[in-house]
Amino acid sequence: MIPDSQFLNHIKKKFRIVVIDTEFQFDNSMNYIKTPICLVAKDLSTNQVYKIWDKDNKFPSMERVFDFENTLFVCHYSVAEVGYFLRKLMGRPPYIFDTWCEYAKLYKNIRPSLSLLAAATAYGYATPTASADKDYYRDLCIEKDTWTEEEKEGILKYCLDDVLMTEHIFYNLLDDLEDHCGTNYEILLEQAMARGQSMACVAKAQYNGISFDTPLVEDFNNYWPYVKDAVIQRFNEKIGLWDSNSKFCYNKFEELIVSLGLFSEWPRTPKGKLKTNKETLELYDDSYNEIKLLKQINNLTNSGKLADYVMSEDGRYRPYGGFKMFGTHTGRCTPTSKWPYGAAKWSRNFMRPSFGSCYAYLDFKSEEPFVAAMLSGDKNLLEAYNSGDVYLHTAKLAGLAPAHATDKTHSDIRNIFKVIVLSSNYGAGAFSIAKKLKNFGKTYSETAGLIKTYKELYKVYFNWVDDRSNFALMNGYISSSLGWDRRFAKNAFINARSLMNWSIQAESAEILRNALIRLTDAGIKVCAMVHDAFLIECPIPEHKEQIRIAKQQMIDAAEYIVGGKIMVDEEIYFKNCVQLDKKGNPNKDQEIFDLIFEEINKFKNRKYSQVPTENMVKGITINY
Repeated sequence: MIPDSQFLNHIKKKFRIVVIDTEFQFDNSMNYIKTPICLVAKDLSTNQVYKIWDKDNKFPSMERVFDFENTLFVCHYSVAEVGYFLRKLMGRPPYIFDTWCEYAKLYKNIRPSLSLLAAATAYGYATPTASADKDYYRDLCIEKDTWTEEEKEGILKYCLDDVLMTEHIFYNLLDDLEDHCGTNYEILLEQAMARGQSMACVAKAQYNGISFDTPLVEDFNNYWPYVKDAVIQRFNEKIGLWDSNSKFCYNKFEELIVSLGLFSEWPRTPKGKLKTNKETLELYDDSYNEIKLLKQINNLTNSGKLADYVMSEDGRYRPYGGFKMFGTHTGRCTPTSKWPYGAAKWSRNFMRPSFGSCYAYLDFKSEEPFVAAMLSGDKNLLEAYNSGDVYLHTAKLAGLAPAHATDKTHSDIRNIFKVIVLSSNYGAGAFSIAKKLKNFGKTYSETAGLIKTYKELYKVYFNWVDDRSNFALMNGYISSSLGWDRRFAKNAFINARSLMNWSIQAESAEILRNALIRLTDAGIKVCAMVHDAFLIECPIPEHKEQIRIAKQQMIDAAEYIVGGKIMVDEEIYFKNCVQLDKKGNPNKDQEIFDLIFEEINKFKNRKYSQVPTENMVKGITINY
C-alpha cells in the first residue's frame, strides 16, 4: 500500500516521482563510472518499473526515458546515479531527492550506519537484501565483463530490490522530516533538492577529474624508495634527529624538546614517552621552526609510493573514493587525506592543466571570520574582515599595533593574534593557546589577558555563539540556514565546545555547495572542492572571462547564504602548480619538492651498471 501523506501529495503536485538505482563498474579511483551496466527505475505515480540493460548498448547514449524538467529522481547517494547519467551522456538531472542526505541530516552520528541496507532495516523494511546477497551481486558486477542471461536477470532483480528499499526509505523520511522539521513542505522540499543538486554537481566534478603530470608521478613512485634516505639526510642537516641510516633518534628528539623549553608540557604516551605523532607536532609547528621541519621530515619518512595518486582510465586523477560531500557533521567534504590538497603541499606540483588550459585556484578569503561576522551581526568583526587582514586589524583594535602597522613591520603581534583568533573560535582554552604562544615570549597570564581582550572586542559574536550553543544544548539539535542539521541522541552528552564553531563551518559548507551549483550551471569546469575553495580548469583563450564569472558566482553564493560581499582570491597556473611565497619565490614546500627531484635526477643519471627492477620506469636505463 502506498502511503498517503501531505508532504508526499505536495511533491506529487509538482513532480513525477521516480525512484532509481544503477549498477556499474568504477575506475581505479572508485568514483568515476567506467562501465555503466544497468538501470532500474520505478514511477511512484503509476507503479511502472523500468529495467534497462546498458552494458551491451553500443549507442553513445540510451534513449531518454525521463523528462528531466518534470521528474524528481529519488536515490540513495545520488553521486552514483548522476555519474551513471553523465557517463551515458544523458546530462545532469536538475531535481533530485537524495535519501542518503536527508537520512544523514536526521541521523548522522546517531545511528551506526547511513547505508541503504541500514536505513531500510531501521525503517522496518520487511524483506531487506541480505548482506551476503549484496556482496555477491556487487562482486558479480565488478569482476565480470560478460554475463549469462540468468546473471543479467539476477543483477536487474538485485537493482530492483535496491529501488524498492529506497522507495520505503523515501516514504518514511517524509514522515520523519515532517515530525522533526515542521510542515512547511515547500521549504523542506527546496532544501532537500538543494542538497540533492549539490551531490549531482559533485558527480560532475568527479566526472571532470584533475589533469596530472603523469610522468612526474611515475618518476616519484618509481624512484622515491631509492632516494628517500638521501632526501631525509639533507633535511636532517638542519635538525640532526636521524642517524646515518635514517633511523629516528628519540634521545636527540628529547634533547631538542628540552632546548625549546617544552619538556614539562609536551604531551606523552601512556608509558611516559614524548609523543611524536602528527597531531602533537601540529600543536607547536606554527610557533617553532624546528617542530615544523620535524613534521615535514616525518611526512617524507611515511611516504612510500603515492598509492592514492592512481590515474583513472581516461588519464585524469580523482581522489580515491570521491569528495564525500556531507562527510562531517558540519556538512564539509571529506576526501582522502592523501590527495594533493590533503597531503603535504609540495605534492601539488604533480597537478598540471591539460594542453591548452590553465588551472585557477579560487579561494574564499578569510571565509570563517566573514561568515562569523555576517551571522552574528558583529560590526567590529566585519570591519576587521573588510580591512583585508583580520589578525593585524584585531591587534590594532586591541591597541597593540599602531594604525600604520603592516604584516612586515608587526609580523609577531599579527601572528600572535592569528593563533588566538583561530584557536579561540574552536573553543581552545588559555592553557593550550599559551603553549603555541610560548615561542613569542608570552606567559600563561599574558595569553589569558590577550584572549580576554579578543573576546571583548568581538563580544557580539561570542554572545551569539553562546546563544546558539545554549539552544542546541536545550533542544538537542542545531541547524544551518538551509536546513542541514546536527542532531543528538536523546539524553546524550553534548560537548558544548564542539558546538562553538559548528555554525560557522556548517554555513561555510552551505556557501560552498551553493557556489558549486552556480559554477556548474554556468558551465565552469570544476575539478575539485577544497574546504573553502575550488580548483577550476579553463581554456587559455577564455580563462580571464571564465575566472571572472566563477569569482562572481562564488561572491553571489556567499551573499545568498549569509547576505554579504565576500572576497575571493585567485591563483593561476599555466603549468605545474608550483608553490610560491608572496614575493613569487619558491616557498618551503616547493623547496622540498625541488630537493626530492634533484635527488631523483641524480639517481637516474648515475653512470654505473644497470640494476634492473620492476619499479623502474619502462624505457629508462640506470647505470651504476
